[in-house]
Amino acid sequence: MNVSPVSSSATTSSTTASGAASEQDQFLQLLITQIQNQNPLDPLDNAQFTSQLSQFAMLEELQQMNTSLEQNMVYSQSLNNTMLLGLVGKHAVVEGDGVSVAAGEVSSSQVQVPATGLATIEVLNESGTVVATYTREVAPGWNDVTWDGREDDGDAAGDGSYTVSISVADRGGNGISAVTYMSGIVESIRFENNLALLHIAGRDYYASEIAKVGI
Repeated sequence: MNVSPVSSSATTSSTTASGAASEQDQFLQLLITQIQNQNPLDPLDNAQFTSQLSQFAMLEELQQMNTSLEQNMVYSQSLNNTMLLGLVGKHAVVEGDGVSVAAGEVSSSQVQVPATGLATIEVLNESGTVVATYTREVAPGWNDVTWDGREDDGDAAGDGSYTVSISVADRGGNGISAVTYMSGIVESIRFENNLALLHIAGRDYYASEIAKVGI
């Protein structure tokens, strides 16, 4: 399992807090300078002085709120990353056309369609040769169209990597849009720019691209 540390959020929070303190000091210095250099014959108006103090109080409150929000974001990100680690070793369904055969076990394939139709599925080997063709009736939504692992000649397919090409048409022969999904084991997780990338079937997928997760 590959996991890279994430520390940029904590660094940003520390930098922001330092900047906020500096802005407060500058505000106070300006206010003190204004009081020290006011004209004795025309002193600073009480209402104006009170307004400036109120602005300082609001500035301080806003900076505290900003710091609190940033700390919550860092905590939330760390919690999410920890939860995602629990996906390693589980089956995940992602958009893709890959199929694997290992020890006679075939990974599942699914298709999502907006209407009833007939799906024609072609299975291609690593050389791009079609080794099996079959059809499935599909209904609106998710449909399991997993290959049975047998080639057109009836022989069991050898272990390896394959792809499926799926086309769907209605009863009139008109094409229907379809999205193909494949399943695979989450082999590892790495973090890039505070985003989790899950390694599945030789490719990296963002957590947001995971459609389903199973055991």
